[in-house]
This record gives sequence, structure tokens and C-alpha cells, in this order.
Amino acid sequence: MANIAKMEMANALFKKKCIKVEKAFFGLKTNVTYTPTNSSVVGDCLDFSCADSKKVVEFFEAAPNQVEALVQKEGQVKQSCNGNTRLFLCYSKDRKFAAMQLFLYSNFEYRAQGDAKFFEGSDAEKKLKAFVG
Repeated sequence: MANIAKMEMANALFKKKCIKVEKAFFGLKTNVTYTPTNSSVVGDCLDFSCADSKKVVEFFEAAPNQVEALVQKEGQVKQSCNGNTRLFLCYSKDRKFAAMQLFLYSNFEYRAQGDAKFFEGSDAEKKLKAFVG
């Protein structure tokens, strides 16, 4: 699991009205909660191979109601130990909230491909199916 506070999208995530941020353990730990369901939020960093890069971008940019059809057609995207495509992902444990930001490797560093995207309710569940099952 990734440290949410160190992600590039942390500031945008922490400004969301549906997110509660609390410091714990003398300020060394950050607890993030999705308030409508009181579910804790976890962060993850997923890497994908060059071969799956196009599929990852397609799933990332797809509307939530299109993701299920894409997964059935092309299958879930498989993670690799390293790759040129990286997805930073924060989601509530009940999967009713998701935040995603896509990065592509270029010129010896990962570069953000736009701002973070946020999803709630069934839209979050649909988007998460493509990446975390």
C-alpha cells in the first residue's frame, strides 16, 4: 500500500468534502476516511507493462458505465513488477469512492497525464473493477 499523503493527488483528495483526514501516532500517520460510508481509504501504486499501456489508458479514460463491457471484452488489466504506465489509486475499502491519476514514463521520470479523477457510488465500483477486481 502506498502512502496517500505523499501522492501527487493528495492535496486534491484532501480538499474533497466527502473525505476526512486525521493525523495519528504523533502526526506520523494519516488516516483518510470516506465520510458518507465511514469507510477507510487506502492508497496503491500499480505498474503496468508496455504491452498493456494502451489498454490501461483506455480503461482509465472510459466512462464508468463502459468499463464493465471493456473488462468482459478485453479482460482485466494485469499488473507487472515495473512498466512504463503507473496508476496511483486511492479507494475506500467498501469501494464506494475512488480517486485515480495516470502517469506515463518519459524522459527518465513518470509524468502525470492530467489531473486526478474522482468517482463515488456505483461509478467508483465500476471503475475499480478494471484495476483491482
